[in-house]
Amino acid sequence: MKTLLLTGATGSIGGEVLRCLSGQNHSLRALVRDVSKAQNLAPHAQLVAGDFADISSLEKALSGVDAAFLVSANTPDQRDLELNFVRAAHASGVRRLVKLSVMAAGAIPDSPFQVLHREVEREIEDLGFDFTHLRPNMLMQNMRWFLPTMRESGAFFHILGDTPVSHADARDVAEVAARCLTENGHENRAYTLTGAEALNFSQVAALFSQALEKPVQYVDVSAAQMKAARAANGEPEPYLDAEIALFQAWNRGFGSEITDEMPRILGRNATTLAQFVPEFVAKNR
Repeated sequence: MKTLLLTGATGSIGGEVLRCLSGQNHSLRALVRDVSKAQNLAPHAQLVAGDFADISSLEKALSGVDAAFLVSANTPDQRDLELNFVRAAHASGVRRLVKLSVMAAGAIPDSPFQVLHREVEREIEDLGFDFTHLRPNMLMQNMRWFLPTMRESGAFFHILGDTPVSHADARDVAEVAARCLTENGHENRAYTLTGAEALNFSQVAALFSQALEKPVQYVDVSAAQMKAARAANGEPEPYLDAEIALFQAWNRGFGSEITDEMPRILGRNATTLAQFVPEFVAKNR
C-alpha cells in the first residue's frame, strides 16, 4: 500500500484528485494549513498540517510518503513556495512527484506563468524524482468568472477575439493526476492535457445561451480594458499582468492545440464543453 500526499485538497483540482483516490487501497494524506478548517476532508484522508513557507513543516508532513501531488495558488511567490515543497519532498525521500503545471510551460518566455512553472519543473527533474508534469490548458471551471455577467447582462468579456481554445475539464485533469500517482508508466513524462475540441468564445457563448435559455454574447475587449475592470475588483497588478501575458500568448495560437494524451491515459474521450456547460449552469444556479 502506497502513502500518497495531496496538496490543494480543498481546491478544484486537488479535491477532485482526492475524490478519485478515495476508496482505493492507498494511505491518503491531505496537506492543509489549518486542520480545524478542513475537517470535511477527514473521512477520506489523514489531515496533516503544513505551510509552503515553512520547510520543516513540509518535511514532517512528507515523512514516509511514496508519492506526492503538487498544486498551489497563483500568488506572487508561487515559484518559491513550490520550490520549498519540492526540496522538502526530496529531503524526505519522496520518490514520485506529480506537479500541476501549465500548457506550454517553458515555451513562452514573455509569459510569467509559463516561466515559473518551467523553473519548478526543472528543479524536480534535476533532483531526480520519478516525475510527471501535468500541463493542462485553460480549465472549463474558470467559466465561473463569466457566469455572473452572463446572467445579469447576457454578455461576457475577454481579450481572445475569435481565437479557439481547447479548454480542459478539471475533473479529467484530476483523474489523470490520480493515475500518474498510482500507476506505472508515467515516470519522467510531461503531458499536455487539452479538451477534445478547440472553440472560440463566440461558440462558448452559444453553448451558454442554450443552457441559460437566454441570449449570451461574447464581447471582445482590449487588454487595458480587461486589466482595468479586474483591478477594480481588487485583483493585484502583478497577477493581472501575468494573466494578460498568458492570454496574449493564447491569441498567438498556443492554446488552440489538441492532444490525444487525455483520452490515451483515461481510456475515454475528454469532456467537451457541450457536455460541461449544462451541468455547470445547473450546479451554479
